[in-house]
Amino acid sequence: PKKPRLKPVIQPRLEFSYDKVDPKPATEPPVPTSEAAQNHVPNPYRNSNLTHERITAIRAKASNKSPELNLDYAQPSDLYPESFPHFVRGRDSLREYITSLFTSQIAIYDGAMGTMIQNYAKRNKLDEEEYRGERFKDWKCNVKGNNDMLSISQPQIIQGIYKAYLEEGGSNMIGTNTFSSTTIAMADYEMEEYAYELNYESARLAREICDEVTAKDPTKPRFVVGAMGPTNRTASISPSVEDPAARNVDFDELVVAYFEQAVGLVDGGCD
Repeated sequence: PKKPRLKPVIQPRLEFSYDKVDPKPATEPPVPTSEAAQNHVPNPYRNSNLTHERITAIRAKASNKSPELNLDYAQPSDLYPESFPHFVRGRDSLREYITSLFTSQIAIYDGAMGTMIQNYAKRNKLDEEEYRGERFKDWKCNVKGNNDMLSISQPQIIQGIYKAYLEEGGSNMIGTNTFSSTTIAMADYEMEEYAYELNYESARLAREICDEVTAKDPTKPRFVVGAMGPTNRTASISPSVEDPAARNVDFDELVVAYFEQAVGLVDGGCD
């Protein structure tokens, strides 16, 4: 015979002090603890003032040491009216603008570069020679498939894709062509020393196109989002089944790689 099923004992729910606190509606994402973030101080977009020794060291060893390297992207405060949906870099708070944008309308973010580059390659010749371009025509290894380097070797292709996302797709924000632009990922092509330049040039191209499209319709500002991919290595899984503790990259190495990428993206004009 089946054993009789025991009746569950219903315990009273424990009460905690926070149960009696009325929830406050969230009007924006969590604010970082810095004074500038808490007070919504606008980003000055004057990156030449960022002179921390780690930042200057990255710029000093960069492959593009042009004295004309632009680092400042502030706009005249009277360029556009002082009211949403207008936005002026250096005058307005980006956090406040994005919060207003997300809570008042549907915003579009795009910038998937790999698929767009593949589509371009179907219609146009994009082989090893085109990837190399004039600057890397004598490079020591094959580079076909290194989509990020096209920002340097074929900038017109990348700018065309950026523009299509903005004008044809209607994007408010576009991601940069930098998914693999870290020293770690670029090691596959022996191009680690170009990490800063790849990020700078990709962001600069996006900045120029965003400003060009925004000027046509200032009521719809366009923003540059720095794309930072996960690299082609992992710090949490061993590359060897025989040694579970082995790692081909550690956390500190990832920090250094991503910091250099972030400097290049910000210097190039990312929002």
